[in-house]
Amino acid sequence: MDKRALTKWPVGGVHLVNFQRPLLSSSPMDLLRLFMHQVTLDDIRLINQIARLGSFARAADSLSLLRPNVTRRVKQLEQHLGVSLFHRSTRKLSLTHEGRAFLEHSLDIETRWSTALEQMKSAGGAPSGTLRISALGLFNRLLAGPVLSRFMETYPGIRLEMKSTWSAPDATKFDVDIMFNTKPLDDKSFICEPLSLSYRDFYASPGYLERKGTPSTIEDLDNHDLVVLNYTDLPEGQWLRQDGDVTRPFSVQSQLHLDEVEAGLQMTLLGHGICWLPDFFCNEHVEAGELVRLFGQQYASPGPLWAIYPRTPYENQRLRLFIEMARESQLTGKPAN
Repeated sequence: MDKRALTKWPVGGVHLVNFQRPLLSSSPMDLLRLFMHQVTLDDIRLINQIARLGSFARAADSLSLLRPNVTRRVKQLEQHLGVSLFHRSTRKLSLTHEGRAFLEHSLDIETRWSTALEQMKSAGGAPSGTLRISALGLFNRLLAGPVLSRFMETYPGIRLEMKSTWSAPDATKFDVDIMFNTKPLDDKSFICEPLSLSYRDFYASPGYLERKGTPSTIEDLDNHDLVVLNYTDLPEGQWLRQDGDVTRPFSVQSQLHLDEVEAGLQMTLLGHGICWLPDFFCNEHVEAGELVRLFGQQYASPGPLWAIYPRTPYENQRLRLFIEMARESQLTGKPAN
């Protein structure tokens, strides 16, 4: 970086950096030298978010901005820099060579700024700020009662934003502080922390078993009606069964395929077949005599619920408090080691 071009970086002001603008060449270092003149922290966050989500529209929505304003501001930044930061097409948005060079440094600036703010907030006493949470719809409904209520009462200074998802985690669309999912995220820029350990097992209603009979082995499922529930951590139409210490996948077919656990549970309760379901979601129905757990738990397969969050040089106090409260609740199984 050409330090002679740097004029000022006011910590408390709106503008983060103020570089004298050199002539542009194709070199990333030349782009860095003109990175940036009178560019705000909001501009940096905007470009970073567009790059993360791969969409102007999704970035605008996630930052609560008007979509036309986002498009206009990006064009202004590109005109000022003298380069295009994004390749635009009707199907895909991607970073240009200069955009990738820009992002290397804009991400670092945002991280350092967030680190400074987090450290100041942590030193200021009671936890405060906003915590954005995303979870599979099933887990949101479980957490929404006791965990959210207790958390809001215990930490009134923290504002919660919670939304549901029905898909596997995606690093390019990660627009929250923490996500709870049954599938870990294979990306070194994220931490995947096991929250709780539960078991997925085979269940049917007493009415269904009375009509169709009770299977004795896993192979008997081929002769039964199934409520096929697809999970984010497995290919479509695949379930797992435990074989001693080994977990084995197997394929299942049915007239009915679902991707929402609650819908699968309801169809099982109504007697439409056998379903592979999380035990914590079925325990109360087993106790009430509405469901039967099959095979004596012989084939029940363990699986953690993952808490997924970006890897940062600081610990997010709000995030840690929520993780520990959710873990202590044991609503989704015993705490994982």
